Amino acid sequence: GIVKLSKERVAALSATLVDKLIAGGMIESVGERKALVASLDRVVTDELSVEDRINAQAKELMGKYEAEIAKGHLDEHQVFLMIKKQLVKEKGAIL
Repeated sequence: GIVKLSKERVAALSATLVDKLIAGGMIESVGERKALVASLDRVVTDELSVEDRINAQAKELMGKYEAEIAKGHLDEHQVFLMIKKQLVKEKGAIL
């Protein structure tokens, strides 16, 4: 199923990950830990919203097929999936 994470949960996970990476000697913090956590938080949040942005763009692009869908010539869900698949391919996204 789909798991949605709150901003607070993403921030907590980012902090935990940074702490474990530093403790494990996998990374060395050259600046403030807080800045590193904030950067990771931004990256994770951005990655988690990729599918939402692609879905929104696909819905916008579906307007081109509105008349054909209304006439029953095209299946709305199939058109959405087709557009979404193309956008994922164009953007090189991994969902």
